[in-house]
Amino acid sequence: MNLRLRVSLTISVIGVACVAVMAYMLIDYKRKSIDQEIEAGTRVAIQLLQSILPSPVESAVRGETAASEETAPSTDPLASMTEYLSNVGRVRANEVRLFDSNNNLLYESPPSEYKQGRWAPDWFTALVAPGAEEVRLPIAQGSILITPDSSRSVLDAWDELWQFSLFFLIFFLLLIVAVFLILGHTLKPMKDIVKALSEIEQGNYNVRLHSYRLPEFDAISQTFNRMTSSLQHALIENARLAEEEQQRLAAELELEQNRRFTQLIQVKLEEERRAIARELHDELGQCVTAIKTIGTAIASRDHDSQNETRQNAQTIVEVASHIYDVVHAMIRQLRPSALDHLGLNDAITELVAQYRHQHPQMAIDLTSEDGLDNFDENVNITVYRVVQECLTNAVKHAEATRINVALAMQTGEPELLVIRVSDDGKGMEGEIAENQRFGIVGIKERVQAFGGDVRFESDPGAGTTLIATLPLHRGDS
Repeated sequence: MNLRLRVSLTISVIGVACVAVMAYMLIDYKRKSIDQEIEAGTRVAIQLLQSILPSPVESAVRGETAASEETAPSTDPLASMTEYLSNVGRVRANEVRLFDSNNNLLYESPPSEYKQGRWAPDWFTALVAPGAEEVRLPIAQGSILITPDSSRSVLDAWDELWQFSLFFLIFFLLLIVAVFLILGHTLKPMKDIVKALSEIEQGNYNVRLHSYRLPEFDAISQTFNRMTSSLQHALIENARLAEEEQQRLAAELELEQNRRFTQLIQVKLEEERRAIARELHDELGQCVTAIKTIGTAIASRDHDSQNETRQNAQTIVEVASHIYDVVHAMIRQLRPSALDHLGLNDAITELVAQYRHQHPQMAIDLTSEDGLDNFDENVNITVYRVVQECLTNAVKHAEATRINVALAMQTGEPELLVIRVSDDGKGMEGEIAENQRFGIVGIKERVQAFGGDVRFESDPGAGTTLIATLPLHRGDS
């Protein structure tokens, strides 16, 4: 049931209740009014008839006088009363009947001509008609019976009630029709609101409501428009955030893939370096050793008097020694043997000692903690290469006189290895040299490939500090 019908039905129920209350009040008022009217009419009729009737003493005196005077004419009281009542007719709302001493009806009031032939319904008469009793007045040689008749008054009350009910019914119907039409016109914006909500339900957030004359509906319209605008902006923002999230996830996935790819490249590169170092050591190293041995043997012959031969042999020994040193330097660069045989601590110590030997004018300090030998092999080589690249950059580009290398573990989840390399060089001022830039990129790629982080702290003229953190993946000791 819609709102219009509910309001109309509510008004109808209230109207019916009002009609019932008013009808009850009107019927009660008419009942009391008719009762008072009939009672007053009966009292007037009794007083009127009593005023014209002779008293019993007068009737006896008149009877004796008539008997003593034989010559006086005789008079009949009943005949005189009949003639009088005929002349009077009805006495207000009462029926008057005259009876003789034998209770024979001598006279009866004529019926009322007021609204003759019409009667109120029996149920209405039972509601408003008073319970007035008949009154009998004794007279000489008979009696008069006065019967209250409230039918005309009841009929008047019925006519008034019927006219009132008809008027109220017409007024009530007109009121219901007017309310129905006014509600239909007033609630017309509800159709637009319901339609707009249906559009929202279907996902159309561009729908907007018009302005309305009624303040309540206009407030709903403004609030609805603000709500849809907010929803539309929220959806756009959510779509943008979802797209950014997808891009972020795609970037993270790509970064993770790049990290794995870089890690794989580093692993493969170290494997190739190890293989090359092994080949250099096993094949070329042995050949150079053999050449050096032969040259030494030739140069050591005392009985050979040819100086030119001895000089050539000595040249062979020197060149072979140089080739041997170069090959061993290449092997150390390709694959530090200390990592395979001694561990990370000793490998870093050997690397620092090598740089101290090669650059005696530079002070290089190393600080490391115990327990750095049980890491994963890939972590070991990464730490080694980071320290190696930092030392190379400091020696070649920083113009430093002091380098500090520190390795420390940092507890937490996960446990971290912190590499800190600082120098007192000129810092990263101006454009970074191409080879230095490639070295920094290589350090970042190595560390980030294992999920680590690299940070540089540098001021022109104040040196450079590299801080790298690597998650620890300990191998079996």
